[in-house]
Amino acid sequence: MTARTHQPLLIRPVLPDECETLSALAHGSKAHWGYGGDFMNLCRDELKVTPEKIARFRMRVAQAGREIAGFSAMRYHDGAADVEEFFVAPRYIGTGIGHRLMLDMLHHARRHGVHSVRVEADPNATGFYEREGFSVCGETLSGSVPGRKLPLMQRKI
Repeated sequence: MTARTHQPLLIRPVLPDECETLSALAHGSKAHWGYGGDFMNLCRDELKVTPEKIARFRMRVAQAGREIAGFSAMRYHDGAADVEEFFVAPRYIGTGIGHRLMLDMLHHARRHGVHSVRVEADPNATGFYEREGFSVCGETLSGSVPGRKLPLMQRKI
């Protein structure tokens, strides 16, 4: 079921006490694509949001009413940026929340002199990233699943 809500959407910084909630959201978002238990167990550490991640990345939450509907994390380096985390709760997929989170990330990056943003995309998310102006520029190995290749996507801004 897709959540179509008329609640206002707030995009704000992640709070330190939201690690558990965001970890569960990331896990649920990944599982939404039908991955099995063994695969999800391999991804568990990568999907975990920690205080260290919050400190290391620019992390933002999309909050619909009182509910966290998605979150993003970006890492800046050498005039470029990498999308490190990007998850939308399954009930909010297709509602435009991912687009709003992406706009927030891209506007911030542009204001800080970034000209290129990359993401190691889940294969199920390539359509979303293409609609957001990214294109496949290569592939990379998964950090969680041995031998699994992921599309590497890039967008100039």
